[in-house]
Amino acid sequence: MRKLATLLVVLSSLSSVAATPSVGVPLQVRRGFFTETDVGGFFTVGGDNGYSNLQTYLQLGLGYQLTINDGKGLIPIGFHVGIGANAQNCWAGLAPNGTCGSNTNPVSDNFTLTMLNLSAGYLHQVVERLYIGGKLIGGVTLLDPRPIADTENPANSALLISPNFGAALSVEYATNMDHFSVGLDVSYRLIIGPNIHALGFYPRVQYTF
Repeated sequence: MRKLATLLVVLSSLSSVAATPSVGVPLQVRRGFFTETDVGGFFTVGGDNGYSNLQTYLQLGLGYQLTINDGKGLIPIGFHVGIGANAQNCWAGLAPNGTCGSNTNPVSDNFTLTMLNLSAGYLHQVVERLYIGGKLIGGVTLLDPRPIADTENPANSALLISPNFGAALSVEYATNMDHFSVGLDVSYRLIIGPNIHALGFYPRVQYTF
């Protein structure tokens, strides 16, 4: 029994020396391939009603973060799918009776916007773990039902596909939880065709592999 006790003490001592301490070791922030989930708010401005009601915005994305200047700068490149809604803001002209579009062929002033976007930007470290910067955004938007009349078929309310481009201001913080960063984006996008000005703001939760 005495030999067994001695052996256990020796093994315990060796394991404590070999193991990485759980306290006092700086966390190495992960960079590279990431996925993210964003939930925030969305509205449009500049329509016949001036602006739309604020709606929920949901966005999912994936991408890759490059590091430069010894980690002082980040270059995020990503692809995102976002869904928002235009609520009670007409983009087809108001008829005298207040109908969106014409009296004979009204157009909906409520429609969803599904945005498929590529983005690239730069984030600069201002203090440890905290980065501030911006991104350029471009892609296509699926508008359903279409917010403007079809000149060839005024009764057509089917899906409209339009390009979009814009930019976002970004803040990102690398948390003490391994793999996880949080952030906030405030974005503007112009949807070409109906010329819709779309504004969004959304906190981000990012997981880096």
